[in-house]
Amino acid sequence: MADFVRLATIHDLPDGGMRAVEYNGRRIALFRAGETIYATDDICSHDYAELSDGFFDPDDCTVECPLHGSRFDVRTGRPLTLPAVIPIEVFEVQRQGDDVLVRIG
Repeated sequence: MADFVRLATIHDLPDGGMRAVEYNGRRIALFRAGETIYATDDICSHDYAELSDGFFDPDDCTVECPLHGSRFDVRTGRPLTLPAVIPIEVFEVQRQGDDVLVRIG
């Protein structure tokens, strides 16, 4: 099983905000809704677009792809609107103090 890696601090993510980080050549999107942090692939499953350039709605925990408008649930990775039909990968997140740790397999 993969270990957790530190990708950010809570101060790197304003409430309702998102950002992308790179780990071992892979883009990971981090989303903050209150005190909860979510992590997903940053690349849309429909076509290459960086989800962190899209719109994050912290109230319903969705991100909208900036290219074609597909929305994904950042808790599950499930696409909620077309044209995307394939889920994005989600990652387990933990906090240790101010550090945001993500398990990347």
